[in-house]
Amino acid sequence: MEQFILKERLKEQIGNRKVMAALFYTFNFDPRFFENYVLPLFIPGKTFRDEIIHNKILWRTCIKEKLVPPVTVFCDYFAKDKTEAPSLDYDIICIKTPAAKGAICNFHPKQIFILLKDEKNAESLLFITGSGNLTPGGWCENIECFSFQEIRKSKSFPNKTTTNILQEMISQTVKLASPSRKSTAVDLVDNFLRYVDYNKPYFSNLHQSFTGFIEENILGKENITEVEIISPYFSDDTGLVEYLKTKGIKNIKCLVPTLRNNEIQLGRETFNRYTESGIKWCFWAKHMQLGKENNRNNEVRNLHAKIYRFIGKHKMFTVIGSVNFTHPAWKKVQQKDNKANVESAFLYTETIVKPLLAIPSNVIFENYHFIEKESLEDGSLSNFETRNPPDIDFILDWKTRALTANVKNTTEGCYFKNIFLGDQVKIGTSKMELSPEDIKQLTKNTLIEVAQPVNDNIAIHAYYPQQLNIEVKPLDFKIDATTILKYWEFLNDEFYKEALTRRLAESSTDESGVVDESTIFKKSLLNEMAAHFSGLVKLERYLFPASIQKKSDRKEAFRLIKYYLLTENIDTLPFYFEDLKNKLLGGKILASFYWMIVQIVAVNFYAKAEKWQYRSDLEQGEWRAFKKDTQERCNMLKQNAKPIGESIRMNEIQQQWVINQLSENHEQ
Repeated sequence: MEQFILKERLKEQIGNRKVMAALFYTFNFDPRFFENYVLPLFIPGKTFRDEIIHNKILWRTCIKEKLVPPVTVFCDYFAKDKTEAPSLDYDIICIKTPAAKGAICNFHPKQIFILLKDEKNAESLLFITGSGNLTPGGWCENIECFSFQEIRKSKSFPNKTTTNILQEMISQTVKLASPSRKSTAVDLVDNFLRYVDYNKPYFSNLHQSFTGFIEENILGKENITEVEIISPYFSDDTGLVEYLKTKGIKNIKCLVPTLRNNEIQLGRETFNRYTESGIKWCFWAKHMQLGKENNRNNEVRNLHAKIYRFIGKHKMFTVIGSVNFTHPAWKKVQQKDNKANVESAFLYTETIVKPLLAIPSNVIFENYHFIEKESLEDGSLSNFETRNPPDIDFILDWKTRALTANVKNTTEGCYFKNIFLGDQVKIGTSKMELSPEDIKQLTKNTLIEVAQPVNDNIAIHAYYPQQLNIEVKPLDFKIDATTILKYWEFLNDEFYKEALTRRLAESSTDESGVVDESTIFKKSLLNEMAAHFSGLVKLERYLFPASIQKKSDRKEAFRLIKYYLLTENIDTLPFYFEDLKNKLLGGKILASFYWMIVQIVAVNFYAKAEKWQYRSDLEQGEWRAFKKDTQERCNMLKQNAKPIGESIRMNEIQQQWVINQLSENHEQ
């Protein structure tokens, strides 16, 4: 059994191939970790760093360059991070696993599908099944286990009437979601699997129980005399031990479920109960001394792997996946009165090799510190009231600054906690306009909190909205407009812009990764209006050259125009105007200067874009949408500037004269 760092192994497996789509299954989900540690694996040629600002700027650039593949994450609704929502627009589908009254049932599989394409356009699917969640613990800190497979197409024509077990598992997962919905990543992976006859021993308890799986694939093929069990969680009773004994397995060895500091993650009574049932408590065999490498102070890692090794006379069967040694993990998921988690695993059949576990000698377990931890993962938490949240789907459109709520059911008294000033949550579908305060709140953290009265307490439920038009989502930090001018000095120099972004991030992020806007470097150019005019001239020449010969170059030019005129990033016009507006309101620039900048941008950029000379190269729908957006943006600028013109004692005739002069000079 090979030891590796998951991130490094993934890099190696992907190699120089292009990631076309990625589909993740996880129990716990940490959005910040996912976006800064995992997702960058799929972006070639970009260097992500530890500074939050740097990565946020870089992600907008990646969106502009269409480098981000379709990504979908299925996670457990109750185990996701409840403090911070995703900041990017990949699909998050949170699953509430159906459960019988009084039962806790989790969405618990951990698996990854990565669709790859090589330089010859040949596709393959990297399929990873294991125990690690999309969290720092699952990828960096714990002892975890993973199986790697690379699946290739086995036929030239797709299946039309039949499906393989992986397709069935994905389809059933989609049905568990509320509402039942697919995504681009799901569709791409499913379409690939239509060309695959997958008949390998994969376990999903959406299909059968774990007992049924091992009886069919292991116990029915070999006389098993010994089993090694590696699991961090155990059921309180020894029913699963008794089941194994009925199958003739007398030698049952279990790894002691230790934590980082050698506490035993079991109640003392439960530990003794298993000891009395006849199992043999073990530690890792010498060749399996895991977890001390890559760890400060030689600390031992927490155990989170789930491995079963069934040993016969001639063969050995190893199961790797998410299946704990608990009843909810071993049962089959039922449509009604369900008492099972959703689990997954993969089976290897191999020749007998060295054991994973060794029975310790002269160890007095009574001297250990036993910690009985309550956890959702083993179904031991009992606060059922908080597991009945209102069933709501939110869609946040950053372009229209509106939130659509589809409320299927709720209880009396539910209300918004962090937005809409505590308004009540009402059943039905409603589209609500976001106030400036709501936009500011959701820009910093796109988490929607709903409060629910429960007995004498208030339960707070956290929702991840589906985000549309994220390219116009405001950045959640402020940058001086003069910094944006620096970007415009070297529009064709990616190396310079990367260095500027790095300097900006380093100067504004402390050692803990927290952004301190007061440290962002600023150099006042408020009395140097020429610097602003010069920057705008450079940007205009860059976006609207006199002629573009190749059609491919014209399409690239259109992409850049859309980016600089309509999206929010460190070097775009909307972001530039946001700082100018703040300076105007703070009395740091003259109203006449702001008004003049608005007129220049309205005429020399937005009006010019509406008459772009190569628009015939574009699809009509794409051009109409672009023209509509530029007109709206331009009209908004003009409308905001109109009272400013009046405040500087310019009547409409005088304002129009300046605009006409700019237009005439521009056309010349």
